[in-house]
Amino acid sequence: MNRNRTRIAYVDCLPDIRPEGQLSLARFGEIALDRPRPDAFERYLHELAEGDVLAAVFVGGSGSSAPDAVRKLRGHRKFAKTRAYVVGEGAGGRVPGWAETLDVEDILAPSAFAGYGFTDKAEIGMRAYHSLVQDENYTDYYLDMTYNKIFDWFETTRWDWKELDLDRMRPEMLDEDEIDFLTEAAIIEFGTLPGAHNFLREWEGETSFSSWALMWGAEEARHSLVQARCLDRLGVKVRSKHALYKREPYPIGDTRAGTLMMNIISECRAAELYKALAADTTEPVIKRVWKLLGRDESRHARAFYVFTQELCDGGPESRIAALKMAYVWLADRSQGIKHPAGHFYPHSTSANGIRRIETVEAGATDAADEKVLSMVRRLAEDDSIESSRDIKRKLRTLI
Repeated sequence: MNRNRTRIAYVDCLPDIRPEGQLSLARFGEIALDRPRPDAFERYLHELAEGDVLAAVFVGGSGSSAPDAVRKLRGHRKFAKTRAYVVGEGAGGRVPGWAETLDVEDILAPSAFAGYGFTDKAEIGMRAYHSLVQDENYTDYYLDMTYNKIFDWFETTRWDWKELDLDRMRPEMLDEDEIDFLTEAAIIEFGTLPGAHNFLREWEGETSFSSWALMWGAEEARHSLVQARCLDRLGVKVRSKHALYKREPYPIGDTRAGTLMMNIISECRAAELYKALAADTTEPVIKRVWKLLGRDESRHARAFYVFTQELCDGGPESRIAALKMAYVWLADRSQGIKHPAGHFYPHSTSANGIRRIETVEAGATDAADEKVLSMVRRLAEDDSIESSRDIKRKLRTLI
């Protein structure tokens, strides 16, 4: 048996088709083809080398009961990605219960393999296999995904645009600094667009967090829009260049847990800054807007925490990565808040804008970081963590 190859197996089916020992597929190149005997299929599975990839198995069957080879295949967790097809009677009819239980991709009639059908079905099996990128938090059933567990809470706490009547704004109640803060906040929020790009790149092949990232991006996009519309009523036009400056995603992070921790910190700090802005202004519509946006950022931080906890529960590597990122962002604030919106885009006005907004309430960052530390304590399973120095101490015990 050739080793370290992607393989497709045909077991007790298509006796009239006798291809060579490999297939040449336009999209995937040379694929090894095996024909193990049904009575030796279990041994065949055990003899596959560590580097062998069994992409698809085509098994003969009547359709009335599950073929023994499929049961044996699904008895091995290492072949969970392998796509199983049953070839025989029953194609096109009602899908039997065992097909769903054993994750059978399809039941095919022998006639489907006539002509180019043989390579076509092999190509389909390969595509199905490669679509199933094995993620560390993969669940067999869709509703078990973390995204679906937090969806109801997240959806039912979303604010409705009808809650805001921007036509009732009272411009005379805003001073120049507040208008400046509103402008800077609208521009800063454009930075969530590359963040959404990066989430989908870094979580490529994953379903749960990626689904939530779409919800997060949609909510964040409203933050720029609502503040730009407020400015428009004040006669201030926000230029498109501020969004375009941030159209390029910044580099993907080294670890998912680290990326999520960075976003926990970003969201907590943004929440406290919006809270401070809302408390400082007397204009009722802008106050309401900033309160709602601050509440959004707090919700986002909580959701990021849930996904970070999921990763940390999966292994010590994620816990270490999360703590390292927490230390990096909490340890030194001498150069300002170091929010990603400014840190990654020095060519835009975001960096200076965040520092100006930070002057509204000197204790806002401290309040945000206290909330971050409370999450860090839970992630690290260590109630003694009270500062970045404690995070460093904890890391020494883990590394």
